[in-house]
Amino acid sequence: MVQDIYDNVENATKIKVFVEGTLEVDTKYMLIGKVTEKSNKSGTELVFNAELVYNIDSLDILLYKQTLDLEGAVLQTFDQ
Repeated sequence: MVQDIYDNVENATKIKVFVEGTLEVDTKYMLIGKVTEKSNKSGTELVFNAELVYNIDSLDILLYKQTLDLEGAVLQTFDQ
């Protein structure tokens, strides 16, 4: 399962993810890459091509979210 940490799980959808190498089941990773559209028989689908993959099992997700929120507040202050 691939999920943005800010995603609402009720609105989740499927997307194919391509990475080099093998990922371990039950391990959290941060994937950095690009979403592109790929044509197929039934139309088009979104595909995520991961360029960087980081194991983040030891990352405190709540603290990470708080840090991103604080960064946003600081940047907004500088823009004023």
